[in-house]
Amino acid sequence: MKTLGVVAMGCWLLAGCGGPDFDGNRATWRADRPEEYVISICGTGFAGGDCTVAAVSGNTVVRSGIGAPGGGWTFAETPEQADPVEALFDRAERQSDACELTRIEFDERYGYVADFYVSCGEEGSGEQVSCFQPDTSDVTRCTE
Repeated sequence: MKTLGVVAMGCWLLAGCGGPDFDGNRATWRADRPEEYVISICGTGFAGGDCTVAAVSGNTVVRSGIGAPGGGWTFAETPEQADPVEALFDRAERQSDACELTRIEFDERYGYVADFYVSCGEEGSGEQVSCFQPDTSDVTRCTE
């Protein structure tokens, strides 16, 4: 089953009690990240459409692809990319500095960014983890 345990960081949105804790959640990720994992991340809003999937073993992406949930995946021969969770932290933090961050959620177990959405003028976009499978590098776990 492809489920995510998520803690919403809504306090700062509603009550103005500070911004999202990127540093604390990134520290949780770095301390508790599984040695192997598979992750699928999909664009939302204006950036919606295709998803990416990556299988990570150690600190190396061993297989990656782009496609849509339910099929039609295209895989890279030699994936050369940064750790997808670290890159997601970077994108969420960078976009929240440039635009209005309207939603952010972090995974309660591992601390990674599970979902974020920013509004830039009339358009908004974000990214959402659609699948996270720890303790495996079998990319098909997030492409079915």
